[in-house]
Amino acid sequence: MISLLSRLLIKDYENTGDPGVRQKYGMLCGSVGIFLNVLLFAGKFLAGWFSHSVAITADAFNNLSDAGSSVVTLVGFHMAGQKPDPDHPFGHGRIEYISGLIVAFIILLMAFELLQSSVQKILHPEEVTATPLVIAILIISICVKLYMSLYNRSVAKKIDSAAMDATAKDSISDSLATAVVLATTLLARFAGIQIDGWC
Repeated sequence: MISLLSRLLIKDYENTGDPGVRQKYGMLCGSVGIFLNVLLFAGKFLAGWFSHSVAITADAFNNLSDAGSSVVTLVGFHMAGQKPDPDHPFGHGRIEYISGLIVAFIILLMAFELLQSSVQKILHPEEVTATPLVIAILIISICVKLYMSLYNRSVAKKIDSAAMDATAKDSISDSLATAVVLATTLLARFAGIQIDGWC
């Protein structure tokens, strides 16, 4: 999808050494990331609500924070692509590294929030109801996050971007986290084992 969109939306898309093309790649990936993460948030939030699962709901909010990370990436690439000025004679390229650092901070903040909600679920357990729809949403989410990791890694290599590489790694960790949530949901449905808070 990113390859098709880059051909359609980025003039001279193969010239990745050009700062303008590089900026457009970053902004395109940021925009797609926002769109996909908001969709994943909506789907998982509903799945978490229907199933009474704190793990699924926390995973949904993780996707919402990923949408925020994509906004940071988008803004970072926009600012990094600005032309040099008297205050920044070498340009604004370092902003991209700062945006990568902000993405890392958002990931750590989400980890802390997930830890808090998990402890609450362990102390006050609630039975998880895993319907086929909930399971389907989680499987689709894993596939979407793996796809996002692949395209972000591909673009990171193409334009040599630390921010895109950080986003690709975040997508891999998200797919693994959702796989754990899926395993928990399947255990609740088929074995009656309730370890939602622990996972």
